[in-house]
Amino acid sequence: MGWHRANNMEYSRRSAELIFWYHKLEKGLCLPLENRRFFGRYPAQQTLALLKKWEQDGLSKQTTVYKAAVGVLEAYRDFVATEDTTKPQVAETLAELEAFLGGHEQSEDIYRTPIQFKHLPEDTYDILYSLSLSRRSTRNFRDQRVSMDIVEKAAKLAQLSPSACNRQPWRLHIYDDKTHIEQMLKLQNGNRGFGHTIPMLAVVCCDMGAFFDSTERNEPPLDGGLFLMSFLLALQSLGLATCCLNWCVDPRVDQQGHQVGNIPQNEKILTFLAIGYAADDTVVPLSARRPLSDLIVAH
Repeated sequence: MGWHRANNMEYSRRSAELIFWYHKLEKGLCLPLENRRFFGRYPAQQTLALLKKWEQDGLSKQTTVYKAAVGVLEAYRDFVATEDTTKPQVAETLAELEAFLGGHEQSEDIYRTPIQFKHLPEDTYDILYSLSLSRRSTRNFRDQRVSMDIVEKAAKLAQLSPSACNRQPWRLHIYDDKTHIEQMLKLQNGNRGFGHTIPMLAVVCCDMGAFFDSTERNEPPLDGGLFLMSFLLALQSLGLATCCLNWCVDPRVDQQGHQVGNIPQNEKILTFLAIGYAADDTVVPLSARRPLSDLIVAH
């Protein structure tokens, strides 16, 4: 862990740090109006410095991360302009923002923030509950190729999952070569009896470089779990069946998983995931749930 400010930081760490700072401004802009006062000078300065470094190093200004950062600065500039500009801090902040944004075209509508909260139809819960009931770990797959187009569609939905400071540290490694899948599954001890039927294997990882130090040690599995659940439901909604295959291995085997899967060392493997179409004669566990009294502790 740690995005320590090296001169030669790779895109993944640099983008994580940029998102971390500009999202502070974005969150502040969503506070109740009566609780909002002048805020954000330091996060704004950090965002500006990172964007200028981004440009100096020749990184693309067409990436979503860069464009979103500019969109947030525009919204923050508009907020600062409503404050008392006779105060030195306010005036200086506004000048710094104007100096930077003056060299950029106005952002496209898709990067405008904040946006209105969306109220959903009354039957939304019933639809989600039905989808959740239908999702069960499947251990019998049809011999049918899974299209990457479907996986990408599911991943696009899963990307909407929440993550710490919106850094989106998730990485998906997809394998559909039978030999490669077999090599990977030899390292995992929960696929006996059905692993040979899996047409596609996903390895869900988390980029540890997206986190600044060990105080965030709980975030990688938390962020990964949020993404995984959304991904499972999205795949289910698109007609695919899945089975999570826990990655409970010692460090030596974990290293083998990185090597066999060609997974970078900075990416923590969280779980394997079998993906495919359920065979016609498939049955799945009932997986009865505990009573809510086991779950909820009301204070």
